[in-house]
Amino acid sequence: MPRASTATVSAPGHDRAVRPDPFVDPDPVAVPAQTAIHHNVRVTVLTDRLVRIEYASDAVFEDRRSVAVVNRRFAPVDFNTTTDGDGLVVDTGPVRLECSDCSRPFTSRTLSARITTGDRTVSWHLGRRERRNLGGTVRTLDGWRGNATPRFVDFDPERGVVNAWDEKSLEPGLLSRDGWVAVDDSAGALVESRSGSSAAARPRAAARAAGERRDLYLFAYGTDHRAALRAASQLFGHQPLPPRYAFGYWYSRYFPYTDAELLELTDAFERYDVPVDVMVIDMDWHRPGWTGYSWDRDLFPDPTATLAALHAHRLRVALNLHPADGVGRHEDQFGAMCAALGLDPATTERIPFAITDPAFVDAYFRLLHHPEEDRGVDVWWMDWQQGSDTPIPGLDPLAWLNLLHWDDQARRRPNRRPIFLSRWGGLGAGRHPLGFSGDTYATWESLAFQPSFTATAANVGYGYWSHDIGGHFQSEPDAELYTRWIQFGAYSPVLRTHGSLDAFLERRVWEYPNPFRDVMIATIRHRYDLVPYVYTEARKGVDSGRSLVRPMYHEHSETAAAYEAPGQYHFGDQMIVAPVTVPNDDDAMAPVRVWLPRGDWYDVAHGARLSVDAEDGTWLERRYLLGEIPRFVRAGTVLPSQQGVRRLDTASYPNLVVTAYPGADGDDELYEDDGTTTGYERDQAVWLPISQRVRAGRRALTIGPARGAYRGWTRHRPVEVRLVAEAPPRAVHIGDRDVPWSSDRAEGHWWFDATAGAVVVSLPRVDLLTGTTVAIDRAPGRRRAEAEAALDGHPGLARRIALIDDASRALVGDDNRTIMHLARTGERVDRDPSSLIAELSGLHAGLAELDDLLARAIDRHAELQSLNPLDPPRATDALAAARRLLTTTVDQFGS
Repeated sequence: MPRASTATVSAPGHDRAVRPDPFVDPDPVAVPAQTAIHHNVRVTVLTDRLVRIEYASDAVFEDRRSVAVVNRRFAPVDFNTTTDGDGLVVDTGPVRLECSDCSRPFTSRTLSARITTGDRTVSWHLGRRERRNLGGTVRTLDGWRGNATPRFVDFDPERGVVNAWDEKSLEPGLLSRDGWVAVDDSAGALVESRSGSSAAARPRAAARAAGERRDLYLFAYGTDHRAALRAASQLFGHQPLPPRYAFGYWYSRYFPYTDAELLELTDAFERYDVPVDVMVIDMDWHRPGWTGYSWDRDLFPDPTATLAALHAHRLRVALNLHPADGVGRHEDQFGAMCAALGLDPATTERIPFAITDPAFVDAYFRLLHHPEEDRGVDVWWMDWQQGSDTPIPGLDPLAWLNLLHWDDQARRRPNRRPIFLSRWGGLGAGRHPLGFSGDTYATWESLAFQPSFTATAANVGYGYWSHDIGGHFQSEPDAELYTRWIQFGAYSPVLRTHGSLDAFLERRVWEYPNPFRDVMIATIRHRYDLVPYVYTEARKGVDSGRSLVRPMYHEHSETAAAYEAPGQYHFGDQMIVAPVTVPNDDDAMAPVRVWLPRGDWYDVAHGARLSVDAEDGTWLERRYLLGEIPRFVRAGTVLPSQQGVRRLDTASYPNLVVTAYPGADGDDELYEDDGTTTGYERDQAVWLPISQRVRAGRRALTIGPARGAYRGWTRHRPVEVRLVAEAPPRAVHIGDRDVPWSSDRAEGHWWFDATAGAVVVSLPRVDLLTGTTVAIDRAPGRRRAEAEAALDGHPGLARRIALIDDASRALVGDDNRTIMHLARTGERVDRDPSSLIAELSGLHAGLAELDDLLARAIDRHAELQSLNPLDPPRATDALAAARRLLTTTVDQFGS
């Protein structure tokens, strides 16, 4: 029997030659010292819990990148290898991998591993089925209603086609409660990269060499999901930072707009003061047909002028693209394409789409895309739906199309961030945001599924899904559904409304009746307020591998309930969001069941403190008005935002806002860069620390000092500070300067916003490079405690009283002064903050009187109705609805 041999591989120094930055400079060739070769098997230790395992019948192993895998040069780690005859053991500590026969192809008996995480040990062998994989994503949601698609099973003469619905599931992801995930890249096509910026240097696809080969990656991270995703982002490629404008509003509707109508639409956005950054023109920009590259001159007589006019409104323009049908003879560039490809235009009817032919690819970009990009097209929306096969085995045309488009943009304009819309092309697709999820049915089931779907895609590093907000296929408009969908969109990676070619499927929010119109417009503005936070969290994800929207179990992996909360998600590091995905009940509110981990929380929509003592967290059911979006922050959270912004095209945020939530100390940072270039990859950026410190007699918020620099950064800016759930203070200071109080919102002053339950301080000019501190002298202990108790939940209560007032003021007769007095409580507190405790106590005491008032008014109108039975009972119904809202309000916010 051959003698066994053992070797220990030690990690060399982490110098640049050994460990390049895998984001800026990925390298598919692993550090040689991190490999162990025995006969026909090579094992590469990427981390102590991520191992590549190869078999090659000719013992020639693959070091080129694949379409999925771009980087294998990880920081070296120590491991032991042992050979015994044909057997090989690689032991990293957490993972003991064993191949008992390295001379033959792998089998379930010859390839196995023992994986240890903490005090738990699990085993893996080749072919073992994962039972608790947490899921990934899918190529498209075309035709989905929730997590189901239609199957036509019957035809009824009266009802037409009757559908049955088949349940759908997501593809496996990179996280599993089994403790391991095995990724098989054996059939994945390879990429041959070339240096240089010319067309000849474009990547080329190649098939794997002939013969028996396996190429496996074993992720053995247990439930350390964050570490697994960090390693995956190094292996498959980081999610790059999209241009800042991508986080704004994208207006899209499948509709044959003319140039004049698009410009009128743009004017309407400005007239109704609705922010927007991207105008999407669906397939009707080109001549009729599925595929097209030539402007329809009936709709756009002068496309150059149209794009220039849209750009003059500071908009970006996206065009839809269906490339699968190739290039027909009706196209403007047909002759040039034939000449480039050596075809006779007289005998050629259509040039086939040939994405693996280098000559076609060169002509495709040079003749069809570059001229339109030079004309002013900012974003291509590649709507590929036609199969997954190419002449190269293992090469998905969608994945290859995405890779080539990204590469073309990066080569042609190396200092500009590439961007396009496309579909999921498999592992590694996160390197090419943004995603287009496809054409869903506009139903409550579809809306309810999308939060979970979006979050779960983070399990495969695909964090930028863009949905058809509002849904695609719809029989008739549902204003409430559309409103709730836009609210989810505001807390999604991308806010892009869309819908099918339907005369009644309206996507202009101002065309809806109130209250829906005002809520939708306010929500889009709110999204723009959020962008500094959203953009900061997206930048953090470049390095961490975490997505902006991610499941609860990413942060709470050892808590069972975190795996049972698909309707909510972490929105960055600081926030939990649980979108409303059901219609309102008859009390004008919708129920939301949310799980909160242990700790102190603040319900931002209600303005209420929540304390969770249970080790495993707790489930709560709370109710939300149409204008409320359920979101929760931990005690002490500090969030950067902005106000009054309608475009995201400035290099710095012009009107910063920092909001501090109550209950504890807190720290965060605001990230800024120029928003469009790749300079952020070279640290051309600014990080601005923000922190809150809370003491018995003092609450202070410190901003800065900033660190870093980039061209266009504005050092001096106005900042507004909001200290939420804070009693009116005795004094407010900026540095060593006292700040005067104002009953109005005056620059350079502080004021109290009772409806929001916040002390607000205006700083007209802050030097962010040196920083500043806003501090308040808090009210004495007992009085502060009484004020904070009165403020707890007041924002939600005030919003409901205002709604009751609006619905019933004209129906209660002379009693309307009572309801008006209650509804204006906050205004009186704003004018005299010292009255807060008395006024809010009076509001709570007046709720019983308000209930009696509404009951009397209902009786009066019911009596009148009995005298006029043919009149619709509108007044009685409206008052009854207001009283139901009041009853639920008292139950939720206390009497």
